[in-house]
Amino acid sequence: MVANPSKTGLVVFRPSKTLHEGADTVQIDLDGVKIIEVNETTLLGVKISNDLNWKAHINCINSKINYTTSVLWRLRKVLGSGELRLLADGLFMSRIRYCLPVFGIESLRTNDNEPTSSTMSELQKAQNDVLRIITGRKRRDHIKIADMLKDTGFLSVNQTLAYACLMEMWKARSFNIPVLGDLFDRKRNDSRTLRSDTFDVVDSNCEETIVKKLVKLWNMSTKAFKETNLLVIAKKEAKALAKSLPL
Repeated sequence: MVANPSKTGLVVFRPSKTLHEGADTVQIDLDGVKIIEVNETTLLGVKISNDLNWKAHINCINSKINYTTSVLWRLRKVLGSGELRLLADGLFMSRIRYCLPVFGIESLRTNDNEPTSSTMSELQKAQNDVLRIITGRKRRDHIKIADMLKDTGFLSVNQTLAYACLMEMWKARSFNIPVLGDLFDRKRNDSRTLRSDTFDVVDSNCEETIVKKLVKLWNMSTKAFKETNLLVIAKKEAKALAKSLPL
């Protein structure tokens, strides 16, 4: 594949900003064109910064979904809740779902004791506004978000993240996808069969936060989810688990 200089960006990932302050800007020559290092770039619609902080990407999402919310608000008087739900799923939730495991996995909450990240909280507040538009509620009505999610059939942002991660893991394990499929295999040198093997309980094979989050989700999932080779069953089980997680 020949790289196109006009579509090529250069980002150097550094461990901290302090190291970057004293470092020279990197540049490369590509077919006579100088490609100069930048702090962030866009890859397949995802904004990636050199410190792997996703604020820029989430700000971009917020800008787009705020516009969508305003459109739904104007349409609420001429469309029913069913039509509004379809539009919200296609115009609003699709933007949140896109690459959500990439930028949201570290913020995943599997119990109420875990802190809520400020960035994910912003997305949830935006979804709350959309839920109120669909259900015809207002803030002063003090309706629980869980009730509006149940009425619309939507998952919260955190639950949507968990569902997406579960399905990616299932696909990776079911189809033996390289690297991703081997992130948390239990490996022992003996032939014993332990209770953890019976329930397909796994451990993380590295200290990455992302892997630990995925391992926790996998170990929480049902035996039916882990053993099925049918997509429809995997989706059903993953959604049931996601709904049990915090909003």
